[in-house]
Amino acid sequence: MYKEKYPLKSVCLLRLSSLGDVTHMIPIVNTIKNENPKINITWIINKTEYELVKNIKNVTFIVVDKTNLIKTVKQLYKLRSSITFDVLLHMQVSLRSNIFSMLIKSKRKIGYNKCLSKNLHSLLGHEEIDCEEKIHVLDTFFCFLKKISIDTKKLDWSINLARTIYTSELSNMKFVVINPFTSSRRFNFREWDLDNYKAVAEYLYNEYKTRTLVVGGSSRYEIDRSKTFNGIDYIHNYVGKTKLQELYTILANCVVYIGPDSGTLHIASMLNKPVIGLYVTSNPNRTGPYLNKQYTINKYPQALKLFENKCEDNVKWGYRVRNKKAMSLIKIEEVINMIRTILS
Repeated sequence: MYKEKYPLKSVCLLRLSSLGDVTHMIPIVNTIKNENPKINITWIINKTEYELVKNIKNVTFIVVDKTNLIKTVKQLYKLRSSITFDVLLHMQVSLRSNIFSMLIKSKRKIGYNKCLSKNLHSLLGHEEIDCEEKIHVLDTFFCFLKKISIDTKKLDWSINLARTIYTSELSNMKFVVINPFTSSRRFNFREWDLDNYKAVAEYLYNEYKTRTLVVGGSSRYEIDRSKTFNGIDYIHNYVGKTKLQELYTILANCVVYIGPDSGTLHIASMLNKPVIGLYVTSNPNRTGPYLNKQYTINKYPQALKLFENKCEDNVKWGYRVRNKKAMSLIKIEEVINMIRTILS
C-alpha cells in the first residue's frame, strides 16, 4: 500500500538498457501507476529498448542515444532547465548513467547501496536502497519502490502491444523460438554450440512436428553465424529480420523458448512462455527468467568449481565464469529432456 505522507507528484526513472533489465522495469512502472495513479512518471531510456515499451500509457519517455554522449548531455540539460522531479530513481550503475544522473534535477535521488554499486555510483551522494545482495535483479528494482513507501509488488508486464501474427508463414505453424546469441561484450562466453541447436531442432520436428525459429540481432556476427541454419526445412532463420515489437509478437505465439541469458529470453519470460534457460557462466538466481525458472538448466555451480575452483558461497553476487569451454557443460540430452517435460 502506498503510504507516503506527502504523495509524490513526479518520479523520474533512469534505466537506459539492457533489454532484459528493461523488461524487469515494466512491473516497476505498473506498480507505481497502480499505487499512485496521479503521479507523473518520466522514464529516461535508450532508443533501442524504447521500441518495446513505447506503448505503455501514462508514461513520458525521454528517449536518448546512449552512444552519443554529447547529444544526450544536451538533451538532459534541457530537461533539467524545465522540470524538477520529486524523486529520481537511479536504477543503473554504468559510468554513463552515473554521468547522466548528475544532469537530472530532483528533490531526492535514490541509488543502489554499496554492495550493489560500481563505477563510482556510491560516490554520487544518493539515498541508498535497503536491499539484500543475493536476490534477483527484478527484486532489487522493487527495493527502490520501498524507498518511496510502495511496499506492494505488482507483477504486471502489460505494455499495450497487440499479439498478432507477424507473417502469414507463422499463422498455422507450431514453433519453438531460439536465440543462440547474446551480448557482444568481450569474454562473454554464454553461447551454446550452434550444432547443438540443430540437433534439438531435429528432435522437435521428428517427435512433435514442431518447427524452430531462430531469432537474433542485426550485427554482422549474428547474421553470418546464423547462416548455418539455412537450407534446413524445419528451421526458419529470422536473425536480423525483426524489430522489437515483431519479436514480441513471435514470442507471444511460440510454444517454448530456448536460449542463454539474453533480452529475448526475458521477453519470453514476461509473456509467461515455458523458457529453457541455458545458464552456465552466470547465476540464474540473479538473472534467470523470473516467472518460470523451473525449466532452467543451471550449470553455474559446476562451472565455478571446474573452471575457477570456487563455489557460490565465496564469490561476489553477479560473478561470471569467463571460460570459452563453460557452455559445453550443458548436454543436448538435457535440453531434450526438458522439452519432453514441457511438451509431453
